Amino acid sequence: MMPRFSIERVRLALNTSFPTANAAVKVLETLGIVAELTGQKKNRSYSYQSYIELMAR
Repeated sequence: MMPRFSIERVRLALNTSFPTANAAVKVLETLGIVAELTGQKKNRSYSYQSYIELMAR
């Protein structure tokens, strides 16, 4: 549903706190499922690149 997203978008979708959403995304990043795109400490964006590549076929 969200191949590109922010922590805030995850927080709203899961109806949870920012630290909880951030921790969930960090797990996905550690597993190599998503990648951070901006290189910033705030207002980071993430991508689920495998999904994007699959839809581009």
